[in-house]
Amino acid sequence: MNRDAMLQFSFRPEARLPDVHRTESWRGFSVEFSRINGASEYSFSLTCDRHYLCLHDLLLSDGSMVVDGMRPIQRKDLRNNMTYLPRHTSISGFAAPVDRTNSFTAFYFDPEEIATETERLYRATDSFAMVYFDDARLRTTLEKMRTVMASDQEPDRLYAETLALLTAIEVAQMQTGALKLTPGQSGGLSGAQLKLVFDFVDSRLGAEVSLDDMAAVARLSRFHFARAFKKSVGEPPYAYVLRQRIERAKVLLKTTKMQVNEVAVSTGFKTASHFVRAFQQAVGTSPGSFRRA
Repeated sequence: MNRDAMLQFSFRPEARLPDVHRTESWRGFSVEFSRINGASEYSFSLTCDRHYLCLHDLLLSDGSMVVDGMRPIQRKDLRNNMTYLPRHTSISGFAAPVDRTNSFTAFYFDPEEIATETERLYRATDSFAMVYFDDARLRTTLEKMRTVMASDQEPDRLYAETLALLTAIEVAQMQTGALKLTPGQSGGLSGAQLKLVFDFVDSRLGAEVSLDDMAAVARLSRFHFARAFKKSVGEPPYAYVLRQRIERAKVLLKTTKMQVNEVAVSTGFKTASHFVRAFQQAVGTSPGSFRRA
């Protein structure tokens, strides 16, 4: 079976196609975001070799879903509802959205690819389907991912990868209870590990930094690294990297005549507008005002 299979859609001939349809992938994870404006009836189906989690923001005039050939499940108000399906589960159905902006964010993850990082939380016997449920903590994480995917900007890989890993862990915690730490993995990073990571980030501020990269420097899995880093530093890896980028930008604005867009590129921001927004949020003023002051 195709491991990269995603939700398949069939819109009625006279219906509008999704206004936005976007997919992104990282090691072990894929995310799909679709936004539909107006009433566009469609049918859907899915069977794949990965776990599936979807955050719905849908309001329907009609619709139903069938899971593994069981009785159809019907619900019209799917706002803030989620659906989780273990791999090898099949779904099909149809939806007739009301005339509003509807969207869904579908998250796929490979249990083998992330098994060592999540301490084998995803054993086949542990997972069971959950249709149209709500969990405040998990929904908050998925809403952050939806914001990333709905943006016109290219997602920050380190931030998105961290959200994806957190999503997978929170699903397992919800299904199997509190996460148990393995012996020797409950502490933070050693001084030597921290120095290696800090030096690596400092040398890469002008380029993309991934969670994979940082974890490899510390010789840990992404999961253990992210947890240990936050315990040692007091903030998650992506927040630390962003803070270092802003500090480097402040130095460049003070000591050079580089244009704002040049400072943005030199500190690893994908666009000048992304840099200006991040700088304003972190410092409380624009880069230009900071330089003049």
